[in-house]
Amino acid sequence: MAKKGSKYKCEECGVVVVVDNPCACAPCDLICCGVPMKEVKPGAEKKSKK
Repeated sequence: MAKKGSKYKCEECGVVVVVDNPCACAPCDLICCGVPMKEVKPGAEKKSKK
């Protein structure tokens, strides 16, 4: 389940989603470009910009 502040990135187009208001329903995937978005771990963005 996503927590407030969690970031998800689309591997296809690069859009990033930040969770502002998490829900308490069953776990689900965030879908973009027809594929599930992947969670961006803290510090991962800094490493990829080098």
